[in-house]
Amino acid sequence: GRRLAGTRRAMAPRADKMRCHYDVLQVDRGATEVELKKAYRKLALEWHPDKNQSRLDEAEERFKEIRAAYETLSDANERAWYDSHREAILKAGKHAGGGEDARPEDEINLMPYFTAAAFRGFGDDEGSFYGVFGTLFAALDAQEQHASLAAGKESFKMAPSLGDSGAAWEPVRAFYAHWALFATLKTFAWADEYNLAEASNRKVRRLMEEENKKLRRAEAREFNDAVRQLIQFVRKRDKRWVKHQAEQAGRDKAKAAAAERKRAASKSARAEAARTYQEADWAKQDEEPKWLRDEVEAAQAATAAKEAAKEDLYCPVCKKKFKSQKQWENHEQSKQHRAAVVKLTEEMMADEDLVRAAMEEEAAAALEDELQGL
Repeated sequence: GRRLAGTRRAMAPRADKMRCHYDVLQVDRGATEVELKKAYRKLALEWHPDKNQSRLDEAEERFKEIRAAYETLSDANERAWYDSHREAILKAGKHAGGGEDARPEDEINLMPYFTAAAFRGFGDDEGSFYGVFGTLFAALDAQEQHASLAAGKESFKMAPSLGDSGAAWEPVRAFYAHWALFATLKTFAWADEYNLAEASNRKVRRLMEEENKKLRRAEAREFNDAVRQLIQFVRKRDKRWVKHQAEQAGRDKAKAAAAERKRAASKSARAEAARTYQEADWAKQDEEPKWLRDEVEAAQAATAAKEAAKEDLYCPVCKKKFKSQKQWENHEQSKQHRAAVVKLTEEMMADEDLVRAAMEEEAAAALEDELQGL
């Protein structure tokens, strides 16, 4: 079989140290952002260690508690999580469905870790931020390894270590990337409500089994959600992550400034080029050279010839235009064109007879008028 990584068992923080964040800030649970900030500032000034040298240990503890409460409640996402899990966090995560005894002893209770009281300082000792959460996530990973073995999986990728306060950025990034996509392999069989062996028949057994599966899935969803929320809680407070984010923001700002300077320099260069532009000698000549005039006249003549050719390729009888001489010639030989020509000729001859008759009548009338005058 596979050898499991040895890890210390994660020890939950003492529950008696936990107080409700709203009680710490002395506000009700419907407090607005403005009310939270006002309460925080007042209490932070009151309990700042520099102002309480006579009771320094108590002041440091209270000041840390006040800051932790405000950090959680001033973040909309963390406040929503805290509000929906407040009772479980304050009660150290007792199992709501199956009672206190339903959860096995080795099941890690995550609720006590959603507070700054879970660690002390950011050094590398056992009770520090990196000591506490490093041990916790190593223990969580060990449980997932056991679950992987129980499920018969042949391989299991161990989670990256949280590392210490001086860890390089890449291992830190890998740690948070792994846990941000966490999905448990544990079965949560302890959440079962019904013993299938007690089923009186197949139908009852099937119903019991379906209900147990629902309970297991609900526990798995809750556990996955808790782990992902906790990793966000930890990441937000990790000095290494905060430092990298600040440095990255600085680099992004420097890149943006450099890009803006480049755009400004390019714009300035274009303006300067436009200001110092010198017209070419050939463009300054008042009169065009003869060869250019000849070229222009030849082009104009060619264009006029093309237009004239287009006019020539028009049949006034059929009232049609043709794109080529060949099309025109074919049209002249067509039956349709010939019939149109015959028809037009006949119409013209008929018109000519009418004109001739009119002229003869007019001449006869004139002669008659002239005879009468004699």
